[in-house]
Amino acid sequence: MVKRLFFLGICLISVFLVKNGFCAGSGAFRVEVPDAEALGKGSAFVAQADNPSAIYYNPAGLTQLKGKLNVSLGATAIQPFTTYKDNSGNETDMRRQVFTIPSGYVVSNFGLEKFAFGIGATSYWGLGTYWAEDSFSRYVATKSDYSTQDIMFTGAYAINDNLSVGISADYTKSNVNKKKKLLQGGTGDDGDFQLKGKDDSAWGYRLSTLYKVNNRHSFGFMYRSPVEVKYKGKVYLNDLNGTPPVGSVLPVGYSTIFGGSSYETDITSKSTLPQSILIGYCYKPDDKWRFEFDAEWMDWSSIKDEKIDYPSGYGADPVGLASTVLNDGNPASKNYHSVFSYALGTEYKVNDILKLRAGYFFHKTPIPQATFNTNLPDATSNSITLGLGINLNKNTTLDFAYAAMFFDKRKINNAVGSGTINGTYRTFTNLYALTLTFKI
Repeated sequence: MVKRLFFLGICLISVFLVKNGFCAGSGAFRVEVPDAEALGKGSAFVAQADNPSAIYYNPAGLTQLKGKLNVSLGATAIQPFTTYKDNSGNETDMRRQVFTIPSGYVVSNFGLEKFAFGIGATSYWGLGTYWAEDSFSRYVATKSDYSTQDIMFTGAYAINDNLSVGISADYTKSNVNKKKKLLQGGTGDDGDFQLKGKDDSAWGYRLSTLYKVNNRHSFGFMYRSPVEVKYKGKVYLNDLNGTPPVGSVLPVGYSTIFGGSSYETDITSKSTLPQSILIGYCYKPDDKWRFEFDAEWMDWSSIKDEKIDYPSGYGADPVGLASTVLNDGNPASKNYHSVFSYALGTEYKVNDILKLRAGYFFHKTPIPQATFNTNLPDATSNSITLGLGINLNKNTTLDFAYAAMFFDKRKINNAVGSGTINGTYRTFTNLYALTLTFKI
């Protein structure tokens, strides 16, 4: 019976559709909203890891879970607000969007005393930005979406009562979709540029430990490997006309270069999602209180540039200029740098039914000013969290969490888009999380 339920949970989790997120993790396009209990404590959870979301935070913690089957299902809503002000004081708001990130985890020991196994699904990475097609950003980025589905296959072993180790094989399926406008000459409208790609074959791994010194003190550690991804897709150009843009060195317009008003070609692009190291400490002075601290190093320096390759050549190219147009600004420099992030959290057990939580986390942006781009207007952030847990009965818990992310005001002066995106950016993000956990 347990095996049937476990594999039913696998089927449910494997069909989760993970939407794009927005800068809700350790800077850039990292998303970290896998569990409401943990989020309520600032996502400081690696040294506790005693619910099914340990699959994400620290697989070694799975050996703490009792019962034949532990299941957790939840979702987090991400609501970002970004405003741009140019150097003349004119303001532009990014289009309002709300992103939903579902998550699910199933854990069982299959009757093995020292072992535990789990499968989970959520999203590690994602972004979604949307600037109006007539805005200052139109020739750099209008609509940008990046989403992943991440499935984790985990196992844990209790070496003794104090020390457990865990391992996870992590599968990542990702999709990217970027749009912008093309400046054209004459009286016609701008052209359209779109890039679409996907990778459904990327794998990584995680190694972790959980060490309990005694009933009051515990430490957690996790290493996440880099993940090599290779996107395959197409570039689409539409609404092209034959007049060269004003000030352009091109002797003819896009429709002449590409042999018509529309054009498409195959593309590939490689990238390395960063490795990270996470450590944590949990202190329980009594049966009422818990205090936790996490620190994470994330190697964003793996993102050096964004290079697009054209494996099938350039297709229709009547005047031999397609390569010149398509490779303008390719590769695009990124030069991200590695950063540390920190989290603090506390929990107070009011009684056997109610727990109250609060937390704080700090994320430093890895994106330098020189390569800042409107498709990801990231900045260093300070966030506060609140949460509560309600025991509906001895086997079922409902957790809620809210986080307010305050991003630093960021003044940009770079050459991206020939300086058209220079100005000041302000961002604030709401996070709302709900998780239902039960055991059988």
